[in-house]
Amino acid sequence: MAKLNDLDGKEWIKNTKSWFILRGKSRGKEVINHPAKFPEELAGKYIEFFTKTGEIVFDPFMGVGSTAVASKKLKRDCYGIEINNEFCNVANQRIKEEKTVLGDSRKIKNYKVDKVDFILTSPPYWDILKKKRGNSDSQHTQRKDKKLKLYYSDNPDDLGNIDNYDDFLKELKKVFKNCYKILNKKKYMVVVIQNFRNSDGKYMTLAWDLVKEIEKCGFSFEGEQIWCQDDKQLGIWGYPTKFISNIHHHYCLVFRKDA
Repeated sequence: MAKLNDLDGKEWIKNTKSWFILRGKSRGKEVINHPAKFPEELAGKYIEFFTKTGEIVFDPFMGVGSTAVASKKLKRDCYGIEINNEFCNVANQRIKEEKTVLGDSRKIKNYKVDKVDFILTSPPYWDILKKKRGNSDSQHTQRKDKKLKLYYSDNPDDLGNIDNYDDFLKELKKVFKNCYKILNKKKYMVVVIQNFRNSDGKYMTLAWDLVKEIEKCGFSFEGEQIWCQDDKQLGIWGYPTKFISNIHHHYCLVFRKDA
């Protein structure tokens, strides 16, 4: 069986720990308007583990191009889809190549590459960015004061604008059905996602619900890694009567296409 990556045994074992702490670099001017960008360092970690030099990476929710930038740095080719025109342009400008298609990743016609070796993505966390927040949400307030985007878009086709949770999962599953079609056999997909509380205070198990939906697309679930963020400001949620956790971690869900 062919090797999965170019790492030696020592490097391999460091990357299989079930949790890790990662701090991304400060955002540059070209990407700061995106409300939920994930770090290139996170993308690089998984691209380096799940691919070899020269292989093809894909991201169906490209955003401002974290996956593309990390891929190019590691000498991998990368393609993607992004529904927001501003973000799509930024993603292409950052790598100086037109590798991200403007469009809806639920539509197979927007997949301009037939086969890929690895898929890495972070879809919308339902409509969490559009929910009303209290004044104690400092990050939200800071972005508002700076006149930066607080959510992705007002496009009705944007999955982040779907009100009903079950409908959101149903539409998101269409994307991963397309991903299954283009991923090569015996290759992997990593989805970065988070559980959260909605505006009514209900704890939404998006990460766990999404595993079930992606398995229905044909993928096998291989496990998870937990990305811990120890540099976020703590909020005094629920004090002094109710436990409400500060959610400072994301699930990096690992899937494989076996057949």
